[in-house]
Parts: sequence; structure tokens; C-alpha cells
Amino acid sequence: MERLTNDPIAVMRAAEIEIENFDLKDGEKIVAYFAQFPSIGGFPYKIIIIEAPDGTILSRFRQWDTEYNYSQWTSGIYNLDRLRIITDEKKLSETDITGLKQQLVKLEQTALPESLRKEKAIVLDGSEWKFGILLANKNIDYTWRVPTDAIELFVPIIELIRKQHKFR
Repeated sequence: MERLTNDPIAVMRAAEIEIENFDLKDGEKIVAYFAQFPSIGGFPYKIIIIEAPDGTILSRFRQWDTEYNYSQWTSGIYNLDRLRIITDEKKLSETDITGLKQQLVKLEQTALPESLRKEKAIVLDGSEWKFGILLANKNIDYTWRVPTDAIELFVPIIELIRKQHKFR
């Protein structure tokens, strides 16, 4: 039996679950990730950087095709079991792998902030952003709507992650 709803928030939650659902193969580990979840419409996505057991570094991408789904759901009834998710996978270039490793070593030697969330900002509408990295001595996960200036520490890795896939 298919799950139907008329609640747009339920649709966004279902899409977020689908976007986060990467199937890792045995021995693969996530080195870094970056995601954007717009609060209204938009095209939520997540990109992960994976290290395979043989040392290969891959980038995987998942994005909800909201344009397609909303064009199909003209009656206001949403099917949570028929979300169209766009996927892609690429092997990182040697240049990108070198850059990523350099940035990770730099972060290993840096005192990292507890949070990237600017607490005194008011956001009425906007995206929720997520970023995480796996370092040798710590796992770091951040979520924000408005970042602090500390985001600058991570911009090189975020840009490297985002450039791997063309998306909307």
C-alpha cells in the first residue's frame, strides 16, 4: 500500500530521508559530506565523499527532483513512495584527491569550532545546510541556517565537494 499525504512538510521529511539514504558497499567510509535542504521548494541534495577499501576516492550525489514530482502532483495529494531521486557517482581526479587530503591534514592540526550556527541571526525562510568530515582523531558534523565566520575553515572542502556534480 502506497503512502499518500496532503501535508507538504511530510513530503519534505520523506525527501530528506531518501536523500540521506546512501548505500555504502563493504569497507567504504564517508570522508566528508555536504547537503542543502531548502525550506520551501528547491532541490534538496546531499553529496558524500567516500574512500573505498582499495583507496579509491568517490563522490556520490542524491537530489530530490521537486520540479518533476510537483508537476505530477497537481491535485495536492503527494505520494511518499514515488519521490524521484536523481543520483550520480564520480571518481575524484588526482588533483582533487590531493587537495582534499591537504585540507584534511590542515584541519587535523586546527582547533575546530563547536558550532557553525550563528545563534543571534533570525531566518524566516531559508535552507538548512549540513557539513561533516571524518578526521583521524575526530568526527565533525555541523548544521546551520546562517553560519558563523568559522565556515571559512571549511570552504575549500565544501567547494571541492560541490564541484563534483552539476545540479540545479
